Amino acid sequence: MLHTQSATEYWQRRGSLVHTDTQGNDMELPEGVRVYLWASSQHVGAADAAAGRGISQNPGNVVAVTALLRAMLDALNAWVTKGEAPPASRIPTPRAGTLVDMAGWRARFPAIPGVAVPHEPSRFALLDFGPQATEGIIDKEPPETVAGKEYTVLVPAVDEDGNDVAGVRAPMVAAPLATCTGWNLRAPGHGQGAMNETQGSTIPFAETAEARAMTGDPRRSVAERYADAAAYVAAIGAAARALVAERLMWRGRRRRRAKGPGRFGFRLG
Repeated sequence: MLHTQSATEYWQRRGSLVHTDTQGNDMELPEGVRVYLWASSQHVGAADAAAGRGISQNPGNVVAVTALLRAMLDALNAWVTKGEAPPASRIPTPRAGTLVDMAGWRARFPAIPGVAVPHEPSRFALLDFGPQATEGIIDKEPPETVAGKEYTVLVPAVDEDGNDVAGVRAPMVAAPLATCTGWNLRAPGHGQGAMNETQGSTIPFAETAEARAMTGDPRRSVAERYADAAAYVAAIGAAARALVAERLMWRGRRRRRAKGPGRFGFRLG
């Protein structure tokens, strides 16, 4: 089994409980299971950068994970047909300090001017289905909430830019131009302040040191990270090649050039 989840799962769908117990402690995964976090990504895949904010406070998350998911198909196929083990799980953990409670997350997330942050991840109350629930018999429907008890829900810790530290960091996270999150908050008039379903955020860096100084943005600007466009291309290219080497990103395949005219009278490839 290969289980993948975005950063949104940790914020909106209690994703930490995939690999922790109900008190937030690490669990050992079975030998036949791998779990991967697509760091700083949103549940529904990369957003259209031109689509704008919609009813959210921030632009949508643009982290592309399609090539990561495609690599998982190859890894699963090789595991089943050849016995070739897939890459090791890549997840945040309490043990490593990369899966934290809300207080720990707030202590690390940068104070970006004009950007509000969630109050907390989606909580998970303990429910009472009746005394025979363990036998598969539900006596209470709807169930009752057990006062003062709930499951521990944790979220991925972030770096100085606000991007997830652990997990599989797509090239645009490893060589960033923005802070990308698994959460986005609703705009005024649309339930302001609540997390907006499964949407994430893209919060761009300032272009220059001067621009970020004017707003007090603590994150380094684009110009402070990359000397020029070529330097950025080199950085994101290196990140992509590293993931391909680890079998965590699909590099694609070259199309074979047709030797003669194609079906519609022109060459293919």
